[in-house]
Amino acid sequence: MLFMNLLDWLTVISYLALNVDIVLETLRIYRTKSSNDLSIFGMTIRFAAIVIILGKFISVNDMSLIIGQALATLTFGAYFALALAYLKHGKKRV
Repeated sequence: MLFMNLLDWLTVISYLALNVDIVLETLRIYRTKSSNDLSIFGMTIRFAAIVIILGKFISVNDMSLIIGQALATLTFGAYFALALAYLKHGKKRV
């Protein structure tokens, strides 16, 4: 990892920024206890795309992309699971 070039480092930094955004959105859902303003269908499509892209990055064996995409998959997966949980929880309360 020490031998990464500038573009590799910028890629990792970009993925870190993306994950900070996802974590902040996850915290917002947790605080408000609501995911009513989210499109679950859209989130499903995004999650599928994230997993497919991770598979592509694994196939080209680019470690900075694999690490970044794997982290994005994990954080978005947690975000998606929490959104689904609060969507289901919200429907029970109505």
